[in-house]
Amino acid sequence: MIFVPSPLVGVRYPVDAADFDGTDYMSRGAGLSGAADGKKGIFSGWVRLDGGDGVAQSIIDIDGTAAIARRSTNDFRIIFENAAGADQLDIQTAGTYLAGATWLNVLASWDMATAGARHLYINDVSDISVNAFVNDTLDYTKPDWFIGSSPTPSFFLNGCLAELYFNTVEYLDFSVAANRRKFIDSNRKPVDLGADGSRPTGTAPIIYQRVARGASPSTFATNLGSGGNFTITGTLTAGSTSPSD
Repeated sequence: MIFVPSPLVGVRYPVDAADFDGTDYMSRGAGLSGAADGKKGIFSGWVRLDGGDGVAQSIIDIDGTAAIARRSTNDFRIIFENAAGADQLDIQTAGTYLAGATWLNVLASWDMATAGARHLYINDVSDISVNAFVNDTLDYTKPDWFIGSSPTPSFFLNGCLAELYFNTVEYLDFSVAANRRKFIDSNRKPVDLGADGSRPTGTAPIIYQRVARGASPSTFATNLGSGGNFTITGTLTAGSTSPSD
């Protein structure tokens, strides 16, 4: 079957996934290249939870003080601080999500300067509870970034990741279905984000990690976005399934 590109929808395409077995993780060893504090953000990632219900698991962790994670209460939560260390963005899912074979697309966006401009979707369905949303600048320039754990290291991810995208300078209103289609199609499958992740907004995000179909899972450490590559601790293996299957 041939899928035709569209400015709004993108191209549905096959991807592979990287398996984090509960001990593997990736780190920058530094801040993200070119990072700047700001009020906007877009996150998209495909997650398959393989175990660890009731245990906090990090997807992205910033120096242990901000995170995108599946918490010990089994909900997804996104927390970012200002430079003074106060939580300014704190949103989470109202629902809980347990280990299983189903792939989950976690899609979120925010613009701290605009009242109500915060969104959190799981598999194309809005699921958001707001704990804090303050018109302030978020600290995106912390000294180290981790994927699959926190700095200690701890809060290891027991699951698979695919198509991990994080943009710290732009905002999309995900209450508009056409904007969600830039990341997830109407069949709840991935779409092509472009070679450097720039297809959704026209600008490459600071983080874009992926495993192309048939590529080594170690390529997940290569940041196709602008922020610089990560280093793997442990050994990433290929996911037994992918979100495009």
